[in-house]
Amino acid sequence: MKFKVSEDKKFLILIESTELELAQITLCFTKKVDNYFIIKKKLPHWDGEVVFIDRYGRVPIGLWGEVKNVCKQYYFKLEIEGVGILKDETINEEDFKEWNDLYFEEANLFPYDFQIEGALRAMQFRFCTEEISTSGGKTLMAFMMFRYLLDKKRIKKLLYVVPNITLITQTEEKFYEYEERCKKKIKWKSECVYSGAKQDNHENIQITFGTYQSLTKRDVEFFKDYDAVVIDETHHASNNSIKVIIVKCYNAIYRIGLTGTLPKDGTCQSFTIQAYLGPKVYTVYSSDLIKEAHATPVHVIGIELDYLDKETKKKLYDLRNVAAEEKDGAKLLVLEKNIARENRKRLLYICETIAKMNKNTLVLFADIQNEYGRHIYNWLRENTDKTVYYIDGGTKSENRDYYKKQMEEQENVVLVASSGTFSEGVDILNVHNLHVTESHKSEFIVRQFLGRGMRLLEGKDVINVFDYSDDYEYGSGYQKKNYLMRHADERAKIYKEKQFPFKKFKVKL
Repeated sequence: MKFKVSEDKKFLILIESTELELAQITLCFTKKVDNYFIIKKKLPHWDGEVVFIDRYGRVPIGLWGEVKNVCKQYYFKLEIEGVGILKDETINEEDFKEWNDLYFEEANLFPYDFQIEGALRAMQFRFCTEEISTSGGKTLMAFMMFRYLLDKKRIKKLLYVVPNITLITQTEEKFYEYEERCKKKIKWKSECVYSGAKQDNHENIQITFGTYQSLTKRDVEFFKDYDAVVIDETHHASNNSIKVIIVKCYNAIYRIGLTGTLPKDGTCQSFTIQAYLGPKVYTVYSSDLIKEAHATPVHVIGIELDYLDKETKKKLYDLRNVAAEEKDGAKLLVLEKNIARENRKRLLYICETIAKMNKNTLVLFADIQNEYGRHIYNWLRENTDKTVYYIDGGTKSENRDYYKKQMEEQENVVLVASSGTFSEGVDILNVHNLHVTESHKSEFIVRQFLGRGMRLLEGKDVINVFDYSDDYEYGSGYQKKNYLMRHADERAKIYKEKQFPFKKFKVKL
């Protein structure tokens, strides 16, 4: 099987293969989208498939790693003309380590070996993704890449893309903090692009921090001078807004994705991310960080709540226990979530449990429309002497920063936050307890909220995560278990996979 790199360096073009090889790679590069069986009910004429090799034999160049995997699996001989573009050998380990030694020689911090290795690989492969668990120092790695490439005059301008406003200010502050801790004179200027941000002179900027949502509104001309783009929290890269940004950065010679959570290998979402950014070239696991004392150990306490009467449980069971064509699982899941949110006994139990916590506590909720987080916030304000703050998508950036600062500086503080604003990327060192009050199944969300408390802090030996689940089980067979309990089972699998100690308790209300 023979490919060549296209002239625009965006594709691998299949120029020679047997019928068997073509059939096999087409099969392997055809993926069904997540939850395609649900989509198919609404779009019965679509088979839910995405094909990543077109009729002209073109494969997005970022999927070169998957091409190699297929050829290795089926013992196909592989040749790629222009393969040298896939890795930049001019960036070598010795030079990068020498630069690090010199740059951080007067600093009160120094990158770990795995951070140096991760930054080096990203720059060598240029179009790639890396999965670095929370507390692995993704921001420091990105800073190292930015400063090295700027010092070596390999780039003039970098675009740093994040999913929310909180991460913009946090990341920009960290970049300046690293310079100060290295006792260096700052030779670059930054700007922030988000809704309501002050507009600077774009021509005199070396690095731009922006949200996905705001950057998509900029025209192509805005992106022409960026030599490099870093996508933070890359698992969002299958979203259309991120695709648009990556495509608009048509002059970027570095496209690097960093995240704590990548989709499972071989999935449609994994292929989509690689198509735009490139293959995964480096991984740092949370269990390894904890073993090496680079992250705080996580202990998960599962609390299974039983509060519905048998009659209501039977009604829910009867809705589940029907033929597949008669059942709308998505609607039944929403129904179960609404029952959980509206149950007063459940709310009081969660609030009273939070009230008993010592030290700082982060409470995550999902439902903003029905104000579930507000109910928790109001109860804690009225019934405890704790300092309580509330954040959702409508909270101003300066207020979010103030609440975070107060939490870092005070004790016995409770921060009630929507999962959309605080489930990923946000750094809070001084949090000892985490309460996840609403059900999640997504591995991305679960792994991200687990990371909120893993940041190291002197005196913090463990982060206790309270995982609430809702037992509506009734009857027998597969339909005995309700949807929210099935979600809980999926989360338990993730805890086991990540080697986090997990204990479960059943509570009858």
